[in-house]
Amino acid sequence: MANGNKNKGRKLILLCTLTLVFALLVFSPFSPLPFTSIVPVDAAFSSITITNVEPTELNPGDTKEVIVTVENNGGRDARDIKLAFQGTKNVSLVGFTVAQINTLNSWSSKEVKITVHVKDEAPTGTYSIPITCEWYERTTETVIIGYKTVTTGTITETIPVTETKYDVPEPKNTQLGISFNIKGRVVINIGDISTDPTDIRPGDEDVEIRAFIENSGEAAAKDIEAKLLCNADFNPSWSGTDRSYIGRLNSGEKGEAIFHIDIADNIESKMYSIPLQIKHKDTKGVEYEVMREINILVKPKPEFEIVSFYTEPANISRGDHVVLHVRIRNAGSEEGESLSVRSTGEAEVPFDFDVKSDYVGNLKVGKEGDAILEFDVDEDASLKTYQQKLEIRCTGDRDLGDNNVYTFDKQVSISVSANSPEGFSLLESISVPGFEALFFLVALFVIFILLRRKRKGV
Repeated sequence: MANGNKNKGRKLILLCTLTLVFALLVFSPFSPLPFTSIVPVDAAFSSITITNVEPTELNPGDTKEVIVTVENNGGRDARDIKLAFQGTKNVSLVGFTVAQINTLNSWSSKEVKITVHVKDEAPTGTYSIPITCEWYERTTETVIIGYKTVTTGTITETIPVTETKYDVPEPKNTQLGISFNIKGRVVINIGDISTDPTDIRPGDEDVEIRAFIENSGEAAAKDIEAKLLCNADFNPSWSGTDRSYIGRLNSGEKGEAIFHIDIADNIESKMYSIPLQIKHKDTKGVEYEVMREINILVKPKPEFEIVSFYTEPANISRGDHVVLHVRIRNAGSEEGESLSVRSTGEAEVPFDFDVKSDYVGNLKVGKEGDAILEFDVDEDASLKTYQQKLEIRCTGDRDLGDNNVYTFDKQVSISVSANSPEGFSLLESISVPGFEALFFLVALFVIFILLRRKRKGV
């Protein structure tokens, strides 16, 4: 009897152990047996959501097509889905604002296209567009409407007759939304421009140009550097004066770029556009380059050149009194008024001017005029060619508002030669280049002939 109770106890312990092992195998998350998940409550209903938006990054002023992915992640089909997009102050829709989807089966998705516009002045930031979503969920119900008798072979049975009824309940609705990241752009422009001198004329040197570089965009720019692309008419006054570093400019800020250039002497008087290359980086370090231009007006200016000159006497000797005739022409782009020509004294030039200057008057563009100066040649002047410097002075055309005084430094070559009748050697009176060598050769030839005749006793 005792043995029977022990066997029963052992069987009970074994049964409990097997039951516990089975439970662990079934319900443990590490169980090798298949596990059936519990069906979520949403599976019994339709549920409309937005799963993707492309693109989401826009710039101020953009008008772009946006693709919105609409998904029914519920267990029932949805129909007559309406998506009403509501614009905001900075982000709005262009065209229709309501998108329609006829049917969206359970666990399926469809794409909707909309056109979005971002306001030009929209600050950098994230903006959301609310969406009101409304749809219908179609349900069915099977009901018995009667019975019928069916005989199959020798078996007769009565079965129910059913009918499926479709129920259209009240519409469902939910609030959705999509978001856009508005990233401002850097817009670099040229503001006020000033020059020193204010009136730029041909031949001016070290002209200072000041230009304000403005960031009229919505994002900050850093490492801004401007380079003036000079040419034959405009050259940097010295190394590096065609470049200007501004640094960082936040939205709405401006910085001043300074350049120094020289203006060509023979440049035409008109408005010029000098290209300006501006390089900068955004806050992420991406480099950009834009081209702008600086407009400057080169005003007219008189410019004079010596057309011809001659002296009386034509051959100048030591001690002579000389009359110098100089003809000049206005080769500039503006009339020169109160024009005069004046000699400038040089220590190495042996000329003593009795009449050092002469008044010519007004000379229009392309016209010529004469100036007459007089001087005496020093008695001990060296026999050579001298460079006599002349200064041409005038004022601008007052009718054009040009009251500037202009000076132009020119020079003429004047030779002093020997005067044979006054006892100077023949060689000193000869001013033809290379003639001295020829004269010595002829003299040697004559001496050779005379010696030869003497030896022969002629």
